[in-house]
Amino acid sequence: MLKNIAILFTYLIHIFVRCRCFLLLMIKLSLVLGLCFSVSGCFSAATHKYVEKKQYLLNLPHLPTRKSAIPKQDILVQPITALAAFDQNYFLYRVGKNQYLIDYYNGFLISVTRQLDSVLVSYLKHSGFRNISVVQDSSVSLNELRVQITDLYADYRDRAHPRAVTALHFIFTTKKDGKTIVLLDRTFHSAIPLKAKNTDSLLAAWSHGLQIDLTAAVWAMRHRFH
Repeated sequence: MLKNIAILFTYLIHIFVRCRCFLLLMIKLSLVLGLCFSVSGCFSAATHKYVEKKQYLLNLPHLPTRKSAIPKQDILVQPITALAAFDQNYFLYRVGKNQYLIDYYNGFLISVTRQLDSVLVSYLKHSGFRNISVVQDSSVSLNELRVQITDLYADYRDRAHPRAVTALHFIFTTKKDGKTIVLLDRTFHSAIPLKAKNTDSLLAAWSHGLQIDLTAAVWAMRHRFH
């Protein structure tokens, strides 16, 4: 009798040990699976965010009507700059007086300053300025042009009627008798209503606004020589 009880007790202990090992194994397996799913989820989320991020270029094909050449007027065009807030590749939305939101998922493939550098030269040439230099040496020309982007954002303060806001500050100077004379110091500003609340409409409105600003600016420069 005692022998049978001892055998039964030993059998129960053996089952308990096996069950405990099995339980520990299942716990370890669940932890490993959980970690795998977690890593997989993070990787999937990161990939998903990367895929969703989109980059765009402005579309500025419309040049002003070609004007007659302005003789003997060399111009040194400095690289375009931008205020720090607008010298970024991401889109910027204004939602309050001093409140802006950054769109990390939509932005420019190339900075707007770089996009506008060659466009500005084309606008100047079409407006009659033929002798244009982009060498950063003010000694090569009597006339110098500096342009800065001072506004470039989507204005959503009136959510029912959003607008694409642009502004370019032109400083056009010449030298006479060793002195620098300011021929033009003016900001050209546009606020174009969006046709729809989407990225394509915003890009089209920004492009249209910059075309207006550039055309008005080079026309004002031309008038300084007449």
